[in-house]
Amino acid sequence: MEGPRPLFDHEFPQFVEFLSTHLRPVQNWSIADEYPLAIHGANLNNVRVIKEESNFLSAAVMKPLVIKSPAGLFKVAAIGSVVTAPDHRHRGLSRQVLDECLAAGKAHGCDFAILWTGLFDFYRKLGFELAGSEISLALPAAFKIEETFEKLSFMTSTKVDPEAILRLYSQHTTGSIRTLEDIRKFLQIPNAKVYTAWDENNRLQAYAVEGKGADFTGYIHEWGGGVSKLIPLLSYAAKESPQRLTVIAPHHAANFIRKLVQAGATQHSGVLGMIKILNSTSFLAKVKKYVRAFGVEDVVLEPRDGKFYLGYKQEIFSTDAESDLTRLIFGPGKASQLHKFDPATIEVFERLFPIPMWIWGWDSV
Repeated sequence: MEGPRPLFDHEFPQFVEFLSTHLRPVQNWSIADEYPLAIHGANLNNVRVIKEESNFLSAAVMKPLVIKSPAGLFKVAAIGSVVTAPDHRHRGLSRQVLDECLAAGKAHGCDFAILWTGLFDFYRKLGFELAGSEISLALPAAFKIEETFEKLSFMTSTKVDPEAILRLYSQHTTGSIRTLEDIRKFLQIPNAKVYTAWDENNRLQAYAVEGKGADFTGYIHEWGGGVSKLIPLLSYAAKESPQRLTVIAPHHAANFIRKLVQAGATQHSGVLGMIKILNSTSFLAKVKKYVRAFGVEDVVLEPRDGKFYLGYKQEIFSTDAESDLTRLIFGPGKASQLHKFDPATIEVFERLFPIPMWIWGWDSV
């Protein structure tokens, strides 16, 4: 048995076939088409595989992302496409490739890792914790739009100028740093619908993306533009779609969420994903810089002697569970649910945390 190790260039076609066979057995496209930045020749050094003779037994993909946030820039290891061939499961192979992906993330200087899964117990054993916040909004078939909006025209097509999409995307306060070429590749992902709104001067005012290969069917996981343009665009999308659509949004998009609820959407709170802090010292240094920007002093967020010390002034809580730190900083829980802090500490922590953090659907791995 060979590995875990990075993927070699000449193995890439066979590797894609291995993933497609086990993760996309009924689709008529390659899984590399769904994840053009992660499953790509430029990212081979962040893939980890185990082989026996000429056959792949297990694999996982890591893609470093730089995420902007009001709390600063964070380097994130997004992990996905974790698979072990059926005849070789229950041998710990998935854990081996995952451990190596986490090591690669640390080597890249990533602050934390994130993945999306339903296997919560398995990933908790690796130190991941359900964290972050996400709001799901099930759209009504017919919107109750009471405001008068300027004249817009709508279209459903992936043939959109990537530069126009990037212009609107860049207005978000949270999300990965993307290039024009990234957007161009995203627009080529199979099984995606891109709904767009245009003004009278043929200028893109809003966009919304539903579907990404085999993922996000029925979910609008990407959107951009002003709220007054997005609401009528989503009304158009709800009428065009043969199925009921659900929009996913960061919890801090308060005005957008409120307008959709007023228009008849049903709201549900969830988590962003499973998160594991990789470099606690550098990560907490960034978080403390964010805290100081609020003018708050005497907040304690320190790793020391295998424990984490969290508190405000003289109220210090120590824990050896990294998950406590993850849940405090990313949410969705509150400080008062983590520990019986005094009222002053609770007030400060719940004013500072969770930090605004969001990863859009096109960036999922």
